[in-house]
Amino acid sequence: MSEFVFGRQPILEALKAGRRKLIKLYVQDGLAGEKVHDILQLAKTKGIPVEWVRQSHLDQKIQGNHQGVIAETGALSFQDLDGFLSSLRPEAPALLVALDEIQDPHNVGAILRSAGFFGVSAALVPKWRTAPVGETAARVSSGAIEHVPLIRITNLAQSIVELQDEGFEVIGADMAGEPIGHYKARNRVVLVLGSEGSGLRRLVRERCDKLLAIPGAGKVGSLNVAATAAIFIYEFCRR
Repeated sequence: MSEFVFGRQPILEALKAGRRKLIKLYVQDGLAGEKVHDILQLAKTKGIPVEWVRQSHLDQKIQGNHQGVIAETGALSFQDLDGFLSSLRPEAPALLVALDEIQDPHNVGAILRSAGFFGVSAALVPKWRTAPVGETAARVSSGAIEHVPLIRITNLAQSIVELQDEGFEVIGADMAGEPIGHYKARNRVVLVLGSEGSGLRRLVRERCDKLLAIPGAGKVGSLNVAATAAIFIYEFCRR
């Protein structure tokens, strides 16, 4: 099945990454600029057809700020967990991010943007009850989604056990956890992020090796899950 990626930066990153097939580019008549030039040059190099169209044609294709360019693409590809683990060198360091029923695709996109910026090894995305990794997530990630390996899993609690058997320490982001400043990061870590409303599910929380929290100093009681992810990922990479 094909889908649409829109916006100049997401399309540019999709062209650079080359992880999925780009079928066709639709570009608004008269559109110019450095980033547009880069998109057109890469499309030419890769043999991707370009159709110049009116803005109204683009407006009919998608709802959102397309910035004058839309790409028809193949769907993002997902790895399976066993294949990813077998590709890791023995004792190679790795940082994974796991999404536990996160419902808002804007949060999924923002988390994947942080993951791409800090070079996270992969993101685990459950098959069910999680926002789709589609057009909205791609746009919010500003194209970072094209550079983060995605692993499709069926049962997160079961996958946690498999990762622990491979030497990963599984950390749950939870307000009831100990302060992250007390934690000494290991070589292989999985960060599990819970849903916007209820956080980590009970079984997932119980399977985690440790629960960590970000201590606050103001009157606001909690952080958005995407902001939480960015802070955790930065702390893990820094250490």
